[in-house]
Amino acid sequence: MEMFTTFFIIAIFCFTVVFWLKRSENKYRYQKTKLVDQFINRNNIHVTDLYSGMYCDLVNDEKNRSIWFFVLEQLTLKYKQIPYDDIFYVALKYDGKAIDAHTRQGQMKKEMLGGEGLRDMDLAPLVNKADLKIVKDISLTIIVDDRHASTIDALFVSHSVLVDIRNVKDNDAETWFHRLVDIIDQTEDKLLSHK
Repeated sequence: MEMFTTFFIIAIFCFTVVFWLKRSENKYRYQKTKLVDQFINRNNIHVTDLYSGMYCDLVNDEKNRSIWFFVLEQLTLKYKQIPYDDIFYVALKYDGKAIDAHTRQGQMKKEMLGGEGLRDMDLAPLVNKADLKIVKDISLTIIVDDRHASTIDALFVSHSVLVDIRNVKDNDAETWFHRLVDIIDQTEDKLLSHK
């Protein structure tokens, strides 16, 4: 009987911890989504596509040819506007390993001004997704062709423990990866047609 009581107390404790963690996650996501919605309305952003996740939000504004990236840090909404013309590189990553990547041709603006271009570690070799069995995080890395060559990491999935890759849903990350690849290709085609 004593063992049952101990087990029951541990189970109640675990349930309570999980309940409060989920509740705080939902509160965080609600606050982020509310602030992003207010920002969109205040700045007249045309929403063509929207991803609202636990860790970040992405907005595709085709009308103004921009991607908007949002995160909530210490109750402050942080954002970055990324013009289509400035998207230089995108990689779909599982636990920091690129399984697919796409880059624009030619030099970055920073290189043309005499600065360093992308380092080899920025363009890591691709890993075969079929070789991966477990995963914790799925993200997109976007390198912006501005004077700083800014890097943005958009986290889509994060688990506290390793999860069998067959049980991980990565449709949103793949969808946004392909959307950004299309934007890079269309921008490059537009630049080539004007030459």
